[in-house]
Amino acid sequence: MTVTHDVGTRRSFAVMDGTTSMFRQLEKRVVAVEAAIAAIETDRAVNEEKRKFMEARFNQIDRRLDKIDGHISRLVWLIIAAILGGFMSFAMQGNILNV
Repeated sequence: MTVTHDVGTRRSFAVMDGTTSMFRQLEKRVVAVEAAIAAIETDRAVNEEKRKFMEARFNQIDRRLDKIDGHISRLVWLIIAAILGGFMSFAMQGNILNV
């Protein structure tokens, strides 16, 4: 459909079929962009939940490692105390200089 308007000596034409088709194409593009944005938002939300889970998991592992570190520290002190106790016992019996 073509509409003609007389403006002075010039005529202006507006092609309605072309604009309708252009609007349909634009609408398809907008729908595609909205779908892409929804997919991106879903992906971002999933990644955020994964990050929260991983952070909680790492915090749990850190607590376990701290406990293990504390136990190793106690064992080291126990071994050092046993060595020193043995040495002191040996020294108190007088066997150090064979006196």
